[in-house]
Amino acid sequence: MKAIEKISYFLLKGCARWLRGLSQSMRQKLSDGMASLGFNFITKRKDAALANIKHAFPKKNSKWHFDILKGTYRFFLENFIVFMSFPQVFQKINYSISGKSLLDDALQKGKGIVLITGHFGSWELLGAWLGRMGYPLWGVAQKQRNLGANQFFFEQRGANNVGQIFRKDSLDKMYEILEDNKILALVSDQDAKGNGIFVDFFNIPASTTKGAARFHLKTGSPMIFSSCVKTGYNQYHITFEPVPNGRNIKEITQSFTQILENKIRQYPEQYFWFHRRWKTKQNEDEPQN
Repeated sequence: MKAIEKISYFLLKGCARWLRGLSQSMRQKLSDGMASLGFNFITKRKDAALANIKHAFPKKNSKWHFDILKGTYRFFLENFIVFMSFPQVFQKINYSISGKSLLDDALQKGKGIVLITGHFGSWELLGAWLGRMGYPLWGVAQKQRNLGANQFFFEQRGANNVGQIFRKDSLDKMYEILEDNKILALVSDQDAKGNGIFVDFFNIPASTTKGAARFHLKTGSPMIFSSCVKTGYNQYHITFEPVPNGRNIKEITQSFTQILENKIRQYPEQYFWFHRRWKTKQNEDEPQN
């Protein structure tokens, strides 16, 4: 680890320790202030996010698009502060749960679970709840270039009993997780470039990773879609629902992408619009399977 990476690690640790000492109301005020600053002065990907919102909701007016963008800044800066405040903040959050029996019944089959979510709601709180409830969760994450930041994020998730592997790790490890009857969590809504399969996302073809569907088809592991949305002050709702069976990768991928889209339509400000979701354009002559 380079010197600058070590400095990053200790700065993040110090910031997290300070945040844990604040009251919930103070953390809320801090996130609101940071959201206002971020919206006005951090312009990277701001235009891309606004364009994505317009693509997804073409019938809404400009004021609505702008309000959703501002709400997105507010929600995700609050989300980040909550994540930085792990693990103490977990005890102060009120959860309501739907579909937990689906999760428990799936584990009884002994084939593990392919748990699908997106960059929607508080996926970190979802992982924290699962880990603290004793579920054998392993999340697939993108490794940070800054090794200090990477180590900090690894420790934050580990504090909530969440196992972590990286996207470039061996596929054998991911299959092993399922074979050991554990939960493999995949955030499956980023542009997959030329390696993906095109499915409709807000009526626009979007290149989507094939991994989740492949794991399901090769192992027979049940597929469950899950999300964690904020419903009020310090209130979050976690849902688990089955992904409809499909005959092939495209049908399965379209199924869970549609579930995600339906969730976003309910809580549009809780989707991470900053990714270039429709970056890769579909070649109509390319076979899709």
